[in-house]
Amino acid sequence: MTRWATPAVALLLGVLLVAGGATALATRASAGPAPLAAPPSVPAEGVGSGEVQLSADAARHPAADEVRVQLQRHYDAINERDYAGWRATVVPARADALPEDDWQDAYATTRDGTIRVDRIDTEPDAGLLVRVRFVSMQDVQDAPADLQVERICWRSTLPMRGAPPLIDVTGGGSSAPEAC
Repeated sequence: MTRWATPAVALLLGVLLVAGGATALATRASAGPAPLAAPPSVPAEGVGSGEVQLSADAARHPAADEVRVQLQRHYDAINERDYAGWRATVVPARADALPEDDWQDAYATTRDGTIRVDRIDTEPDAGLLVRVRFVSMQDVQDAPADLQVERICWRSTLPMRGAPPLIDVTGGGSSAPEAC
């Protein structure tokens, strides 16, 4: 190489590294929080952060960001008592099964947090099965009849359909609650 070629190549490589690093940071910042390797621990009290997190496994799914964004809207709507916002995150049949007055009664004292998507699977019909865990607090009288406690740790499997993915109607046994 000539006397000027080596510094020119070094300068070009430096520029490419800086540009690549900036692009990677910008992409990561727009993609939401970094994936978690381990589930978040249950907070000593309260529900923890309302930010939807992805496991490393869930983050690898092609629909991960769409799922995270929709679930963030869903849990934000619950925490803010925003029926219209909640309705925009579920399929019409699910919304029709829970009219606004019933929804407001069901979620009147609910607060959700420590929300983590553990896994996203693609179903044969192009739908998604999303495994999510979260902590919920509510007045004891508003808790499920079979688990009358103030704080519940939930593990749910949510079917999601469409674009953006909406939470579909679930069958019995799709959620497992336990006191925490």
